[in-house]
Formats: sequence, structure tokens, C-alpha cells
Amino acid sequence: MHKALVDFLYVSGDGYGIFDARDQLVFANPALGEIFAIELQQLIGMSFAQIIRHCHQQQLGLNIEATDLDDWLLYAAQRRRSVPFRIFEADTVNGHWYLMSEQCNAEGAILLHAKDITEQKRLQFALQQAEQLLRSQANTDVLTGIANRRYFMQQAVKVLKHQQRTGAACSLLMLDIDFFKQLNDTHGHLAGDKALQYICQHIQSQLRDYDLFARYGGEEFVILLADIPAKEAVQVAERIQQELELHPIRYRNQTLPLQLSIGVAELQPRQTLTELLQLADKALYQAKAAGRNCCVVANSSAL
Repeated sequence: MHKALVDFLYVSGDGYGIFDARDQLVFANPALGEIFAIELQQLIGMSFAQIIRHCHQQQLGLNIEATDLDDWLLYAAQRRRSVPFRIFEADTVNGHWYLMSEQCNAEGAILLHAKDITEQKRLQFALQQAEQLLRSQANTDVLTGIANRRYFMQQAVKVLKHQQRTGAACSLLMLDIDFFKQLNDTHGHLAGDKALQYICQHIQSQLRDYDLFARYGGEEFVILLADIPAKEAVQVAERIQQELELHPIRYRNQTLPLQLSIGVAELQPRQTLTELLQLADKALYQAKAAGRNCCVVANSSAL
């Protein structure tokens, strides 16, 4: 019976090994040798620490990510016999993944089992990437690559609550591309799409990494500036307008000037996001009425 079991383990695709109470490997099958990337004759008789040091030094077998290998080995030694049975995942330098289990008996010997789960991990990673892509698409405007209205509304509420709780300033910019319909009608929707993408790139260049910038709808955009009062927000708006004035878009050998009308509103105590948006929208309307390509600051008592 014992010989039949050993014969079975030798031909198994799973890795099997037995460490005695001194943590020396007294049995291993060929599959375990392949996992550790050590010849079977050399492997049997090595201690657990020697195996790990070999993998780490040769950059073969198990993937040991440790800046201090002695600390890693100390932690592993504390874990290995802390419970009668434990299960964990490990990967190898060549990209394979294994589900490892250690069964410890009363004498302190350990039966190690390693099952290849590379395909399952590949599917898991692919699923995670797909989920991340779906989350990104749910929060991102497909054409411009910036945040969409849904994401803006979710995040802006959080920002406003934080700013009101701390008493810090916060301003909202609402921007609209002047004569965008005329551009579409004259040069076509492809030109309009290119203009939207171009404008977003240049606006982004004038913002901080953490400023909340989103496409609010059509040719309308919003920017939430935390810790910036209206006076400084106007300076941001003017920089954006100057950036577009200095860098008109080229489309089919034509220069297409792009201009923005901008409304600015500063957050007030106990003000809601809806109210702040309404103020910025009124200021934007005033900027349009004033001849476009300008910036107007909302009167906080206008609502």
C-alpha cells in the first residue's frame, strides 16, 4: 500500500513534499522539484530555509518578494506550524500560480501540497480587469476621457460636505463652448468631437491633479476647485481661456478658434450642490449675455 501511494505521488501533476520536525525535506515528488526549480536529488535533504534562499538568490522557482530575506523566513517559520492546517497561494518566477496547503501532524512534520491554479488566476485577473474597465466606463465620458456627469455628482457631494465641515473655500466653474453648434454645422460632427477632446486636454493642463473636472452635458463642463475662493477661481478660468486663445485647434488645414464662457460660484455655508450648480449656471448665462468669451462670478444671494 505504501509503495502504491508513493508511485501515485511520483506521477501526480500536483506537487507533494514532506518536511520533518527539523524542517528538512525528506520526501518530494518531481512536480514539487519543478515548482522550486531544483533537481530532485538536490532538493531532498534541503531545509525549508535553504530552499527559499536558493529560489531568492537564483531568481528561480517560488517568487520571493522580500527586501529582508531573514525577516521573511522568520515570519514564515512563525506561520508554518501555528495551526494544524493552513492554505495559501504562491506564484513562481515563470508566472505560474499554486494553491498551497500545509498539514502539520503532532510530531511537527508538514505535508506540503501544491496545486497549479494558473488558469484560474488568469481568469480571475481577466475578470478583475473587466470589472475595472466597466467601473471606469461608468464614471468616464467616452468621447473626452474625463469624468462624466454621474461621477461628478457623486464625488462633488463628498467634496462639498468636507469643505463645509472644515470651513475651507470651494468654487465651481461652469464652462460652455461658444458657438459650438455653428462649428458643428459648418465643419461637421467629427470636427465638433475633435474640438471637445482638444478643449478637455487643454483645460486639464491648467488644473491640479485632484481637481474634479467633468463633462456636464453636450459642450458644457464643470470644474470643482477645493480650497479655492471665487477670486482665485476666476484666475483659473482666465488661464483656461488664455490657453485656448494661444492654442487654436487645427482641423483639415483650417484654424478653428475656440472660446469659452464661464460662470463661477463660491460655496456658501449649508449650500447644496444643486444650489451651487444653479448659481454657476446663472453666472454662465450672464457671461453669454455679456458677449461670450468672458467669466462672470455669481452673486451668492441670487437664489
